Amino acid sequence: MLVQFSVSNFMSLKEEAVLSMAADGTDREHPEGLLHPGKETLLPVAAVYGANAAGKSNLFRAMAAAIRMIRRSESRQVGELLMDVVPFLFDEQTKRKPTRFEFIFYAAGTKYQYGFSATQRRIVDEYLYEYKTARPSKIFERTQTTSYAFTRANEREFRAYVGKNTENKLLLSTATAWNCQKTKDAYLWFSEGMDVYDVKQIREIGLEQIRNGDAGMETFLLRTLMRADFNIDGYHFDARDIPEEDLQRMPPSLTNLLKGADMAPKGKRYEIATQHTVRDADGNPHAYALPFGAESNGTQRMFFFAALMKRVLEHGKTMVVDEIDIGLHPVLVKFLLSMFLDRTLNMHGAQLIFTTHDVSLLSLKLFRRDQIYFVEKEARTGASTVYSLDEFSPRKTENIRKGYLQGRYGAIPVICQEDLAW
Repeated sequence: MLVQFSVSNFMSLKEEAVLSMAADGTDREHPEGLLHPGKETLLPVAAVYGANAAGKSNLFRAMAAAIRMIRRSESRQVGELLMDVVPFLFDEQTKRKPTRFEFIFYAAGTKYQYGFSATQRRIVDEYLYEYKTARPSKIFERTQTTSYAFTRANEREFRAYVGKNTENKLLLSTATAWNCQKTKDAYLWFSEGMDVYDVKQIREIGLEQIRNGDAGMETFLLRTLMRADFNIDGYHFDARDIPEEDLQRMPPSLTNLLKGADMAPKGKRYEIATQHTVRDADGNPHAYALPFGAESNGTQRMFFFAALMKRVLEHGKTMVVDEIDIGLHPVLVKFLLSMFLDRTLNMHGAQLIFTTHDVSLLSLKLFRRDQIYFVEKEARTGASTVYSLDEFSPRKTENIRKGYLQGRYGAIPVICQEDLAW
C-alpha cells in the first residue's frame, strides 16, 4: 500500500510535489473503506484534478518513470543512459540537477521508505529504510554515486552487492537480484505492487489478464459487467497463430497495428466475441454473438478495466490511472470507485489513484477532503504545484464542485473572453 509519493525536478514538477495517501486524522468523514495497515490509516482512493497541461499526467509519469527505472535496473548496460530522467527544462540550474523520487509504502506487512536521485548518466543518491518502530531504521544509504553506508550487521553482506553495482544501477535492484532478503520485499512491491496505466495500457494489460486468467476470471469479469449494467452475459476468447508468410504480405502499417494491439510477440492474433441475450416480441430469450470490435469504445474499455480489477483487488495492488473517465460515463467511474471502498471486495488493501476532468465527482458526499488533489501550473515559470483540497478546509456542507468551477481552489483554465475571436 502506498503511503506517500514525492518527486522534484521532473518535467513540469520543479519543486517537490507530494501526494499522500495517509488519512487526515481530523477528518471523520467516510470512514468506510479506509485501510488500516499497522497503526496507520490510509486512503483507498484519491482523485487528481487540474487544467489541461497543468502537470497532472507528469505526476503520474514521475511514478511510472521511477518504477520503470527500478524494474529495469538490473538489465541496464554499463554506460547506458537513464532516459526516464527528464528534469525541469525551463531553468538553467535545474537542467543540471538530479531528479528526485521517494516512496513510502507497506510491503509484506512492513513499512518502508525508499528514494533515489539521478541524472541521465548516473544514480546520485539512494536509500532504503524500514520502520520497526515509529522511527526509520537504515538498511542502506548511498551518496555521491559510489559512497555507501550500512549498519554494522549488514556491512559485510552489502559490500558484496556494491561490488556488483554500477553508477547507473540501483542498489535495491542489484542486491535483490543477488538474493538479498533485506531488500526483497521492498523491491517486489515496486515489481508487483504498484502499476501506472494510460488508456492504451489498460487495453494491452487487460487483454493479457484475460489470456492468462485463472478459473475465476470469467465469473468476475461477467459479474462486474452485469453490475455495471452492460448486457453481456458471456464471451469467447480465442488465440490464433498468424503464419509468418501472411505477416510478410501485410503492409507495414497493418503489421504494426496488429503487433501493437491484439497480437502476442510470437504471432498470435487474439479474438474476442461477446454474448448478448435479447428477447423477442413474445418474451423468448435469444443469445447472439457480437464481434468485440462492434462494441462501443466505452464497453471495450470497461471490459478490460474489469479484467485488471480482479488482479488489483485480489493482490492488494496500488492502481494509478491517468484520465480514468475517457470513454466512461460518470456513473461507471463512481462504480469503479465503489469497488475500492467495498470492504467485502477490497479485502487486501487495494488503492486507486486517478486523474479526471469529471467535476460531477467533486462532492464531499463521495470524497473526503484529503482524497482530492489539484495540480496547477504557474504561467510565468511553467512549474506545476500539487496541493490537496484539505488545505482549504471546506465545510462538510460546502459545494466544492461549484467552488472549483468558480476558481476558488485554482487548477482550472484561465480564459480571457475578450481575447477570443468568434
